[in-house]
Amino acid sequence: MLCRLSVLAVSCWASIAVAGPGDAPVVCKAPPASASITLQFRPETSITDLATWITATLCKNVVFDAAVPKSGLGATLLSPKKLTPKQALQLVVDAIEATGLVVVQKPDTIIIKLGPSTPRACSGVASAPQAGPSSGPSGGPPEPTPPEPEPDDDSLALAMASGIRQIDETHYELKHSLVEKVLLNPMAMAKGARVVPSMKNGKPDGVKLYAIRPSSGFARLGLANGDTVVSVNKLRLDSADQALEIYTQLREAKRIDVEVVRRGKSLTLVYTIVP
Repeated sequence: MLCRLSVLAVSCWASIAVAGPGDAPVVCKAPPASASITLQFRPETSITDLATWITATLCKNVVFDAAVPKSGLGATLLSPKKLTPKQALQLVVDAIEATGLVVVQKPDTIIIKLGPSTPRACSGVASAPQAGPSSGPSGGPPEPTPPEPEPDDDSLALAMASGIRQIDETHYELKHSLVEKVLLNPMAMAKGARVVPSMKNGKPDGVKLYAIRPSSGFARLGLANGDTVVSVNKLRLDSADQALEIYTQLREAKRIDVEVVRRGKSLTLVYTIVP
């Protein structure tokens, strides 16, 4: 949804150089080594959120497989003073490693993977029996342990159906519980739409949405194929820094105003967060 849109925008502007003919590329600008950074994360920040911060703030690529977000692990960081970029990165890495994950640092890339002690959700694999195998209801072969269900598109659609209420063509209500659920895993709706940087006169001008699925959060929020999201709560969505600032503000927002350009005309979608 909107949280995931800002995460994708961070990735777009931080990791992709986009330019028109004769224009300088839009690239992520890493802070100088002497810069002062204040770390402000909520308790149990998800690994995905920490990876987004590394990419947007320090301009480093972050790679992890699908098993890492599915692990549901989070980290709590407390820092009483400002840090240099190197110190901030090391603190974030230490926090991630404290969860049992393994972090491999390369010059421009951070690789996050499951560690040997990280719990693994192995779908369809039963735990080793403690005693002899139990028989089935009729004394036949033992029944296989059913795999633990994983969230799928249908369950997400059901959650969104109950968590989003349309008031009129441009006004919506979002349940706070749904917002929190998406914040815990902002990439869970990766199949909902294709998000790419938008350029106007050779300069960044928001993000454009394509291939929106009818049952996705984007569609339920009133967004349409071809929409260009140019600002959220009056913050322009034209750089990694702005996208990250928007993502941070969404955590505490009670109302979210999204400016969209649709078929050449400006449109504002208003979302109110309700209990």
